[in-house]
Amino acid sequence: MILLNICLIVHLSGLALMFGTTVTETVTFNIFSKTFKKGAVPSLNLLALMDKLSAVLGIGAAFLILSGTGMMIITHGAFAHQIWFKIKLGLILTLILNGFLVGARLKSKLEKQIKEGDQVTDTIGRTKLFFLAQMTLFFTIILLSIFKFS
Repeated sequence: MILLNICLIVHLSGLALMFGTTVTETVTFNIFSKTFKKGAVPSLNLLALMDKLSAVLGIGAAFLILSGTGMMIITHGAFAHQIWFKIKLGLILTLILNGFLVGARLKSKLEKQIKEGDQVTDTIGRTKLFFLAQMTLFFTIILLSIFKFS
């Protein structure tokens, strides 16, 4: 039972790291876009900060995966066949793929457009939608974990 509680603490810590990092990235990007809208030269240091935060996001993901696997082993897969858990795993996969496939592409596109002096308004709007999607996925995953409907 103690090992299960330790896994749960590590799992929640990983979730807090990932969610907190996503919130921080969202706030940082909003500051970046407001600076840009005011006509000031946007600080590329803010984008560099977001790059550094990716490491924290990865650490949180590692905590989640390792502790989640540990809890599945300890409970002998007690939750594996419940519908809320299957939906949660699908949303987690969507969260990860969205981050790698959409988020990374938008960030590199934005950096390229800034360096070339191109219009970035569309990319900024799409990046804001990306962060909204990530936050929505996190909230849905948390709700599924709390209410565990059958």
